[in-house]
Amino acid sequence: METTRSTDGASLLRTQFRVLESVGAFDSDAQRRVLLIARKDWPKWSAFAQGGPLPPHPAPPVMLQRVAAASYRLAALIDRRTSVGRPQ
Repeated sequence: METTRSTDGASLLRTQFRVLESVGAFDSDAQRRVLLIARKDWPKWSAFAQGGPLPPHPAPPVMLQRVAAASYRLAALIDRRTSVGRPQ
């Protein structure tokens, strides 16, 4: 059961990583900075997004929170930019 839960969590995190990457149109370094990942850890996370193994650091729950926070900030920014000039 634990292996299935771990695999499901990794799949969810990988999917969220890819969505943020596609929606945000970030370059690799900007994505690293938005997700607060150290330069030394980024190659492992970049490989993970492409199907590699799940890095141990930062922990997956922390990364899910970071991806969610980045997605929220991006959505709010897009909303503000698209609502400029619209009648209230």
